[in-house]
Amino acid sequence: MTTKTQYSYGIIKDNNPYFAQESVLLDNKYKKSAKYALIEKIVHKDGSENISRIVYSSDIVKLQETANGYISWYNYPQGLTKNIQGYITQL
Repeated sequence: MTTKTQYSYGIIKDNNPYFAQESVLLDNKYKKSAKYALIEKIVHKDGSENISRIVYSSDIVKLQETANGYISWYNYPQGLTKNIQGYITQL
């Protein structure tokens, strides 16, 4: 798959100790006490993907506000997703 532009999207998930070992390009300051994790992924022009950073928080509203800045996102704890066209649907 080849894309014409590079973009980022977000994935909100319940926190998991496995995330502490994830390889990221920027930040991954694992917080065991946080309830949720926002995983920011980059899709490159060649279609490959990398995790750029993982943000940890127990404030799902704050994480969702951050996710709203991405072209698309997935919020698994709340069962919602927004696609590239901007449509929000249930997972």
